[in-house]
Amino acid sequence: MASNRDSKSESYSTTVSSRGQVVLPSGIRRKLGLRKGTRLQVFLGSEDEKSLILRPADRDVVAELRGVLRAGDEALKVLQEERRKDRERGR
Repeated sequence: MASNRDSKSESYSTTVSSRGQVVLPSGIRRKLGLRKGTRLQVFLGSEDEKSLILRPADRDVVAELRGVLRAGDEALKVLQEERRKDRERGR
């Protein structure tokens, strides 16, 4: 992978595999804190530019909350209790 540097940004080249996979250079992964399993969003540029943008995806809040409710808890009761606490705090 070649690195082409100008005064504003770093540019690297890589190859798309037969399975459509692309390897991100280690320097970019380190700089952005990308690790195995990091989800990326892919944005297409205009047809004139023929470009794409990769960005780390926003956290999956729903996935992070899985398992928060203990077995036997009813979600509605937990939600009502959280809302009551919010009202007490003036939210």
